[in-house]
Amino acid sequence: MNDNRIKVLQIIGNARLGGVASCLMNYFRFADTDKFRFDFATYGESPLDERVKEIDPSSRIFHIPSFEKNFFKSMREIGRVCRTEKYGIVHSHMTTLSAFALPPAAKAGVPVRICHAHSAFDKNSDRYLFKKILRPFAAKCATHLMACSAHAAKNLFRTRADEAFLLPNAIDGAHFACSAQEHFEAKRKCGLEGRTILFVGRFAFAKNLFFLLDAFALARRQRQMTLLLVGDGEHRPALENAVREKGLEQSVRLIPPADPAVWYKAADLFCLPSRYEGLGMAAIEAQAAGLPCIFSDAVPKEADISKKSIFLPLDEVRWADAMLKDRPRHPDGDKALLRAGYEIRKEAHLLTDFYEKALGERI
Repeated sequence: MNDNRIKVLQIIGNARLGGVASCLMNYFRFADTDKFRFDFATYGESPLDERVKEIDPSSRIFHIPSFEKNFFKSMREIGRVCRTEKYGIVHSHMTTLSAFALPPAAKAGVPVRICHAHSAFDKNSDRYLFKKILRPFAAKCATHLMACSAHAAKNLFRTRADEAFLLPNAIDGAHFACSAQEHFEAKRKCGLEGRTILFVGRFAFAKNLFFLLDAFALARRQRQMTLLLVGDGEHRPALENAVREKGLEQSVRLIPPADPAVWYKAADLFCLPSRYEGLGMAAIEAQAAGLPCIFSDAVPKEADISKKSIFLPLDEVRWADAMLKDRPRHPDGDKALLRAGYEIRKEAHLLTDFYEKALGERI
């Protein structure tokens, strides 16, 4: 392997959950590893460590303290790593927490420092005041701005939103594509019968899963159906309790984090009832698999790559009614993905092209 490669430190924090790590790994998998070496800074050991080594065994993974729990210690560690490794680029995927991630990189003299907005927030968000206080400082030490959507860029960068490069949360369409026969086989493999509703993502405040559970309970009174919640997070214990209290143990399944492709293929409807959202990577994956989708009106319209998704306000009755209606799967999810610019095999060059241009600007 070429030891003179451009070294990039990817700061992603929690690598166990969410779409940020998945999005980055998609780009990493198709990147030119003869020219670039991606290293990673995360909050601790996770399945990502093994996936990184499978792609490039020479990549380094640094486990740092959480910025939210001990930002002084985290900043010192980032600074130490940057001084030792002499990175050409530090790419912070921490959104508002980039206010802590990028200053030590700047102090260490890293020439290209990227602040990446992967999410959005508003007054209904968890830790709203904390995020609001950090927002003006998130990109203060950045040389370049990046975002997953125009909505996320405007939310974090405000008047500087137009400066942000929009990097699509591209995925491998072939992995999620689903024919009618594959849908039938996936349903059988997963032991599912009848109508199946699916959510994939973090079990966290932003995803609004207690609302989804309440809407499902209303719909369940009128029709036999199953709700699959695939993922994990701090709300898992409370969700398990809520399922028991509502007597839905036979109708709701909480499934640990795993490759969600088989669940997208097995389901009949995907729901994303987010309180706020930067884009929603799971929304893209679901449509790539041909699933009809219901999104909250807080999900950016950019997420509707199929042009067939339904956006609803957070009203339990309206969501229950929408869950009850049969909607056909879309047979052309792969084409929608390609048209919208979310096919990683076509878009993978965007990230490394950006890196090369940014480095040229800073030399």
